[in-house]
Amino acid sequence: MRGTVDDEGQEGRPLSPSRKQIPLPYRSLTGGSASMRRPGEQQRPTGVSPSASSSEYLPSRLPESSRSASTSPSWPLPPWAPPSLPPRHALWGRGSMGERTPGSSRRHVPNPSVPMPEKWSERSPETSLNVNPDLDAARFDLDPESAKRRKREATPQLQPSEPQLVTHMLINKEGDVSQEELAQEMSGSDSSTCSSPIREPQAPLVPIWTNSAGKVYYGLTSDRAALDTYYHACQKYKEKQARQDQLPTLRPSLTVSANNMESYGPKQKEILLDASKSVLSLSAYLDGKEINRCTGIVVEWNEEKGCGIILTSAWLICTNKPFDDWSDKEYASKANVLIHLLDGSMLNSKLLYFSKHYDLAFYEVSGDLRLKVLPLEANLVCGQDLCLLARDMKMDFICKAVNVKYLDPCEHQHNHYLFINHSIPKCGSGGALADLNGRVVGMLFCTLPLTAFIPSSLILKCSLLLRKFGRLARPELGLKLRTVGFLDVSSIESLSRRCGITSGLIVGEVSAECVAERLGIRAGDVILSCQGESVSSVTQWEEILLDIGGEHLEKSNDLSLKVDIEVDLFHVRKGIRRTIRLDVVLSDSNEVFHSVALIGVVPSPTSTHDLISTN
Repeated sequence: MRGTVDDEGQEGRPLSPSRKQIPLPYRSLTGGSASMRRPGEQQRPTGVSPSASSSEYLPSRLPESSRSASTSPSWPLPPWAPPSLPPRHALWGRGSMGERTPGSSRRHVPNPSVPMPEKWSERSPETSLNVNPDLDAARFDLDPESAKRRKREATPQLQPSEPQLVTHMLINKEGDVSQEELAQEMSGSDSSTCSSPIREPQAPLVPIWTNSAGKVYYGLTSDRAALDTYYHACQKYKEKQARQDQLPTLRPSLTVSANNMESYGPKQKEILLDASKSVLSLSAYLDGKEINRCTGIVVEWNEEKGCGIILTSAWLICTNKPFDDWSDKEYASKANVLIHLLDGSMLNSKLLYFSKHYDLAFYEVSGDLRLKVLPLEANLVCGQDLCLLARDMKMDFICKAVNVKYLDPCEHQHNHYLFINHSIPKCGSGGALADLNGRVVGMLFCTLPLTAFIPSSLILKCSLLLRKFGRLARPELGLKLRTVGFLDVSSIESLSRRCGITSGLIVGEVSAECVAERLGIRAGDVILSCQGESVSSVTQWEEILLDIGGEHLEKSNDLSLKVDIEVDLFHVRKGIRRTIRLDVVLSDSNEVFHSVALIGVVPSPTSTHDLISTN
């Protein structure tokens, strides 16, 4: 954006940082009238080109009245308009962050990544607005006292408001204990084994618009003090997150892409063509309209009864699937699901049971037909050659050679996901990940950035519990986990040298206000065992949790009762090993993760069963 030109021909302060550029002839009418010219300044002669020696006719700075008139709109702003914020140089002065060059396209919005003043409300407007009374007196031939008095009259008084107080409550929710723990952590004190949890500050949002369907949309508040407090808290959060990322257990791993094989021998082709007879397509209809389409695998067939079971993804009947797997999802369990057979015919099916957390669905199909079964293989051998089997929208068979990518899931993905190095269409969800002997080692999900699959060992465990109890019961611990074995070699060596650990599960994040957080489990800690059994993979961890749920269902079908889980972990920050007993609830639904602490939520007191013993 272009600005005014001062007496030396240099770029001055922009006339209107939030409005469109005004041509120079109109600027001269706005800022170059007789009443606004400096003493001794000549009026522009008629017919002079705007580009010719602009410094002789344009003032280097407009008076307050004209400047406000040229930048303020003459119409009221709509209620959904964003809050009017001062330009960056008005908040931090004319330093390196506020200087603007010709053609610059910076937005005049505070950036949370830039350090902001410690306390905006305590800074004087003279400092924050970067106004120099002596400079005003020199430019407009005013005595210094008049310039200071005019500045005081035009200075806005910042008053605290209710959103500001609410934001302070949110940002300082960690309380005195967390501040003390943070100080102890920074000073290296051993008086506390727990560091303060890292919580992303919640933005001060207010409703700005409601659509015709009644859905409310939210935007940032216009309260400047609340925004400054939020941006300052974001800066502190990023600094603390950066310190946490330096832990040897949380450093990013280095990965190498594997080659993708596309050729099969005659025997392998015969096996895969035979397996294709067990890969079908399913479509779900709600109110006569198709909502989703997925691939299914025939995992059981009874010759005597003429019926079988087809395994697919529960995304088939999911009507509202958010991007974050740790959020609530909506399912239409009464949707009509049709099975598309290879000869072009279709059959109705019946939903037997499905899991919301693992997104598994089992459908029963019957009729005068014979379907081939693909067996499930529980053992996934590291480094073996695999292929994906799925169907597209035209019922064409998809068969690609793939390799397993030993990576941890993203923050928005479930712990139990493993990944392959090839993509599939959305309708390929529910397809098979098979070995070259035609045995299914996992079920596929169309996810980003990599295609995920759930191992067959978990599918078999869920199938057994669903057949026996008609439901699943799984403890909700509120932990996002990573695998030590998925770190690069240098990171594992560093962790082994410093902590004596070569296997286990790394805590990536802890859900806000959960039992694990109250008992001191923090991001970066390493889980070594659960219920006395060593764990080295998330799949093994999930199988232990399902076994705990199965033992509970053997005694009672009431999921409101709590169970005790004993976890042995290593606290990396303090270099100690300890055992924690978690008293948690069971659930057969999707586990929801809370990254931001809610305002006004007071953690419940720790149960008498929540015991900590330090070894």
